[in-house]
Amino acid sequence: MKTSFKFSLKDKNILKPIHSFARTRKIKLYLVGGILRDLLLGREKENPDFDFCLKRGAISFGKKLAKKIKAGFVVLDKEHGACRLVKKIKDKTYTLDFTDFRGKNLEVDLLHRDFTINAVALELEKVFAQNDLTNSFIDPYEGRKDLKTRIIRIVNKRAFSEDPLRILRVFSFACILDFNIGKETLRLVKLEKNKLAKVSNERIRDELFKIFESLSAFDYLVMMDKLKILKIIFPEVEKMRGVAQGPYHHLDVWQHSQEAVRQLEGLIKEIKNNREIQDYLNEFISSDRRRRALLKLGALLHDIGKPASLRHKNGKIIFHGHE
Repeated sequence: MKTSFKFSLKDKNILKPIHSFARTRKIKLYLVGGILRDLLLGREKENPDFDFCLKRGAISFGKKLAKKIKAGFVVLDKEHGACRLVKKIKDKTYTLDFTDFRGKNLEVDLLHRDFTINAVALELEKVFAQNDLTNSFIDPYEGRKDLKTRIIRIVNKRAFSEDPLRILRVFSFACILDFNIGKETLRLVKLEKNKLAKVSNERIRDELFKIFESLSAFDYLVMMDKLKILKIIFPEVEKMRGVAQGPYHHLDVWQHSQEAVRQLEGLIKEIKNNREIQDYLNEFISSDRRRRALLKLGALLHDIGKPASLRHKNGKIIFHGHE
């Protein structure tokens, strides 16, 4: 991690009109979550997301700001006061999320965030008042410490009850950041994993693709499989276990499918210096889905039809039509 922290000129240019708009209305805005986590880690994203929170009135503030800066506007959660602005600047698209405090003050709001590394806040005013932000972060739950020790840790024990998708986010964050998972967090994952079945398919899909995008998806898919999380997402997995495939295969259908992901990732790493192939793999195919992630999903599920098409003919195992 860096020893001093400040936003880039590009980020400041994005934040400046928001800061000015808030000042004229005497509204205290706080940056929170991923943008600060990445700043503390020295990470850069192609299209960074900016999350803000304020005491109350987020939707009203966001709607007026959207009109001022000519951004798209959508209400995310009317009941809890959450909205999103989408602003295109040149060839980049930025999302700006605004939410009301989830509690009486900022500290309580941060208590309801997912992980300690995302429960760090910074008053927007400080970005423009101070050159070095090192001592300006609000960090009541030791998120900066967990960033240094590279640990994924939930902020409170009700985190998974408040949003079961966080069970999957434990693995996507660990995968993307190459962090370890805290023992207590992992214990609660095992205990509450079935709550993941209540989450919408769309939200699960988006989190899974973060794992497929990483360089070590195989390791985390295996971990999730051992914890019996994958069978909640892909019930068909259970039918693939123990299905033998004949003399040309030394693994059953499910093990073979996992191995296909491992071999694909190994190949991608082996050709990492081939710019032409990497550009091909990095191409966006649909929405925000890159070819590399779709290939891994395809590798994992390429034989998912085999259990249903299993037949024995002349002493041989066949899977005609499994495609």
